[in-house]
Parts: sequence; C-alpha cells; structure tokens
Amino acid sequence: MKTLRPIKDLYREELAQWLQERGEPSYRLDQLEGWLYRHDVASFHDMTNLPKTFREVLLGEFCLFSLEEVAREEALDGTTKFLFSTLDGERVEAVLIPDRDRLTLCVSTQVGCRMGCRFCLTGRQGFRRNLTRGEMLDQVLLVRREVRNQGRELTNVVFMGMGEPLDNYEESLAALRVLISDKGLGFSHRKVTLSTVGLVPQVRRLAREGLDLTLALSLNATDDETRSLLMPINRRYSLEEVVAALRGYPLPPRKRFTLEYVVLEGVNHSPQDARRLARLVEGLRVKVNLIPFNPFPGAEFERPSEREVLEFQAQLRQLGLSTFIRQSRGQEISAACGLLRWRRGA
Repeated sequence: MKTLRPIKDLYREELAQWLQERGEPSYRLDQLEGWLYRHDVASFHDMTNLPKTFREVLLGEFCLFSLEEVAREEALDGTTKFLFSTLDGERVEAVLIPDRDRLTLCVSTQVGCRMGCRFCLTGRQGFRRNLTRGEMLDQVLLVRREVRNQGRELTNVVFMGMGEPLDNYEESLAALRVLISDKGLGFSHRKVTLSTVGLVPQVRRLAREGLDLTLALSLNATDDETRSLLMPINRRYSLEEVVAALRGYPLPPRKRFTLEYVVLEGVNHSPQDARRLARLVEGLRVKVNLIPFNPFPGAEFERPSEREVLEFQAQLRQLGLSTFIRQSRGQEISAACGLLRWRRGA
C-alpha cells in the first residue's frame, strides 16, 4: 500500500513544483493553500473550487492531516489538553488556555525534549524525535476547527509546549512563517510567541530572520551555578552569553522580551536573586513572568508559598522590573507549565 505524504510538510516551493510537474495552472497553489490553512476542511473532497479529478490526485498522493486527536481533557478553569497521535504512533500534547478576551494555544515542537531541565517533566522523560512543520501546524488547525465549531476564535499561539523550538530550528521556523503569513494562517506577529532556553547560536540566527515575533527566554536563575544545576544547557551557554544574545537581538519598538522564571522553594527567589536579575538585564526592555513550580511525582523541588512569590515580585518591582505572576492553569489535568509528557501509542 502506498504511503501518503502529509501535505503540510511540503514547503510552498515544493508544493509549487509538484503542481507545475502535473501541469496545473499557477493560481492552483493559492487555491490549495487557501483550503489548507484558512478553511477548516476535514477532507480533500471539501475543497469545492478544485476540479474533482485534481482532488482525486490529492487523495492518492497526500494525507490532509499528520495528527489525529485521541483524547481530550478539560480542567475546571476551562483549560483543555489535547492528546494527538502522529502517523508513526508517537503521542504529543497541546494545551488550549482561555483568558478573558484571549484564547491561547500552547504548541509542542518535539516529542520529548533534549534540554533536561530538572524542574520539567517533559525534559525528565528524554527525547524521541523532532516534530515536522506540518505536525506543528496541524496542532493549531485541528484545535482551531474545534474552537470555531464552538463559535470562538483562536487568538494567540505560543511555542511553549513539549520540546525546545530552537533545537528543531528549521521546522519550527517554517511553521512560524506559515502561521504569520497572509497566505497561511494569518496570525498577527504580535500574537505569536517563541520560547527558548537560550540556545545562543540559534538566537543569533533568529535575530537575522526578520520575524517580528515575541521572544521569551526561560531564565529561572540569576547565577550560573544555580542555572547550570537546573538547566544543563547553561554549562554550554552561560547567562552572560545568553543575555548578550538578547542584547544583539533587534527588538521592535514597543516590544519587550519575556523572561520566564519558574520559582522553586528555597532555590531562586532570594533578595540577592532579585538584585542579580536587575543587574543582569539592565538596559533591556523586559517583562518577568514568575511561574510558581508545578510539582509532579518524583520531582526534586517544591512549590513556594504564595507569600514567597508575592515577596519576590515586590522585590523585582522595587528594582524597576515589570513583573507578573503567571497563574497555573489546568493543573488537575497535568496541563500546566512543565507537566506535558510524551507517550508512545499502544
């Protein structure tokens, strides 16, 4: 039996060449991509302005989706976790987070993660493989279809799920380009965020791409000894190198970097940490998101008290840093920050 290729894994240039080889008119590319990215169709049969014979060709060459939803859980706060199966039987998770006038999807970029952050369940499970651009886009498209069926609209996309996006650079950037393209999903660049642990060469490369995205850095410590303990990647790229990469990043006017900071009981929230953080990012336009640690079975760390997090926030604000506390969403369904995990299909 012929193996069908996921059509969204093809770059625009590849799809254009495939169409040209079959003698299709030049306008067919825009028609096809319109159906792939702007209409919520479930089958090639639904692409009604394409010739029936051409739809049959598509059916014989490609599969429309590279993922299948196999489970869904909803928390009391409305957060929904989607479990998807890939064509090769891996399982990945994406999380839909409602918040007043926003509806944000947290997308995964890898099955597992190579970074090994000790406070993150995904990292403790190890790495299986990179996701393709089509698998990232299909998380967005499948969830968007469900959202629209409920009369709502997906407003924001964050690459903060399973995996390190810049460790899967080519595929992540290809998916991001489709997300913000007028010929793709058409998201505003202001509504798309990429989060990284700070892979310095890739951050510098991203700075040259010309993508006006929101960049978030997973910081989590203010000195190299502590950050190396929490995040092995810091042994390769020190805090000084990571912050230097941010200083060389062309930040558009009115935009700020987001610093994500998981607060761990007794580890990284002292007054000295507050002062070191202020010195570290002096002169940079940043906002700090404090994320109280979300415990999981076998975790080495504990969640700080609410009072401790509020005190740390107050210390940072006194030092002039715009600081917010990010409320954990979907904890009871393991959908909160650091709790996503890959599972092999049966």
